[in-house]
Amino acid sequence: MRTRGSGAAGFAAALLIWLGFPGYAAAGPPPNSQSHVEAAVENIAALERPGKDGLATVSDGNKYVQCRRMPDHALRCEAGGALMQPSLDHVLSPEKIARLAALGWRLDASFGNYVQSFPADLPASQVAEKILQALSDGYNADLANLEIRTDWIVSQPCPPRNGPSQNLAGMIDEAPSMAKTGIQACAYTPAPSSTISSAADLIRTYGARTTGEIQRLRVNIDRDIFVVFETDIGFVQCAPRTSPGAIYCEAQSADSWPALSSVLTPERVTRLHTAGYSDPGRAPNYSKTYALDQFDDAAIARELLTILYDVYGYVGAPKLKIDTEKGN
Repeated sequence: MRTRGSGAAGFAAALLIWLGFPGYAAAGPPPNSQSHVEAAVENIAALERPGKDGLATVSDGNKYVQCRRMPDHALRCEAGGALMQPSLDHVLSPEKIARLAALGWRLDASFGNYVQSFPADLPASQVAEKILQALSDGYNADLANLEIRTDWIVSQPCPPRNGPSQNLAGMIDEAPSMAKTGIQACAYTPAPSSTISSAADLIRTYGARTTGEIQRLRVNIDRDIFVVFETDIGFVQCAPRTSPGAIYCEAQSADSWPALSSVLTPERVTRLHTAGYSDPGRAPNYSKTYALDQFDDAAIARELLTILYDVYGYVGAPKLKIDTEKGN
């Protein structure tokens, strides 16, 4: 077992400031950013590569807008969303999303990005202006320090994209270095989130398997075997004991893993004591012996799962890892 201006234009700018639209609308982007983005848009419009689509990407860290030239020469532009890049949750407040909507960007559920298409005859200068305005008003991007690039990818309906939580997640990218963790699909479906909100939920999810593992220990009471129920936060582990027959279990302590010192608060340690677990000393972890003539397998399983929920704060994600002397 085991022991992270002036005139109408001036009035419009003033109105936007009054409405709470700061940044680009009032001052405009740095001239070099405007000209550089405009040149990138012109580049993918002008350079024809048979069987390939041009991409123009403008980014400030993970804040990005990427435009793809479609077969009809229209530009389909995507601004990064929080579905695949959760860190953007800190950026895309309801106010920022409202600003993007006011600028014509609409949420596309396929990848969680904000999308807008521009006709082929729209001047590159106007497309560049709209890209920079989105980055400024929607993302508070640093327009003076943007990364601007063009690329060409094989033309296909659903090109490869950077995978969830990667840098620039959701962005079209066929670089070989990203292939292993990228996705190639027409939509992204995130892993289901945990629906466990109580110890009872955890028992409904893992009770049968946990009971079966405890039963295995009982049936093989005279063998040197064990089972570990492991989470990223902590574990409980059990093994059979003879004379008299019992199941001996341990709950991980901060002595065996110092990171648990911030998890195992006095209140949570009291819960262990209430469940009958002794402090570390005889063993490096909290421990309890379940006499087989007093506890059935299901009762032990319920208590172990309740400890994982109430003491360690485990809510079912990631999936509970169950190891034995023969592996999982």
